[in-house]
Amino acid sequence: MGEDAGPQDRVAGRAADAPGDGAQPGPQERGRALPGWLQPAFDRPEVVRLGYAWPRALRAERVLWGVALVACLTVLALARGLDPDPRGVGTHEQLGLPPCGIVEQFDVPCPSCGFTTTFALAADGHLVQAVTNQPFGFLVFLAAVAAVPATALSAFGRVSLFACTERWPLGWLLAGTFVLWLLGWGYKVWLAP
Repeated sequence: MGEDAGPQDRVAGRAADAPGDGAQPGPQERGRALPGWLQPAFDRPEVVRLGYAWPRALRAERVLWGVALVACLTVLALARGLDPDPRGVGTHEQLGLPPCGIVEQFDVPCPSCGFTTTFALAADGHLVQAVTNQPFGFLVFLAAVAAVPATALSAFGRVSLFACTERWPLGWLLAGTFVLWLLGWGYKVWLAP
């Protein structure tokens, strides 16, 4: 099984490095089954983390989630260091980025206007102001916060998040996300002077 196999890794109920003597792991060695919404669609090698038997991630997936972890931490750290613009938009300009072209051309917020300001507000603990500034941006902030432990579990704990989510209705989730994004944009346009 190579260097990724650890003492808690399991393949078909056996230790990954076991010589194949047919010995089954004891009840303490085998993790509890995951809830149905996290069950992989196909049998995969497992790793026991947090008391559960999770599908094991391959090295490439772990590297990908490690990059995602660094990206989330970077975005959250940057948001913490920014001063929210009182206009509710334009905080991104503190990063050296130009003003929003759609706002300048049409005097209407773009679909992502207010995201950086909302992140900065939420990172400073001003949660109500963050929600009222850009509700969908606040949901994206919460997703970034939730992604930190999830990506760390995959990158360092060898848990396959891809396998855990392969039964999820991704089409519906993407469609719902798009609708919420449009609603957040409509809210921001409605607030615009």
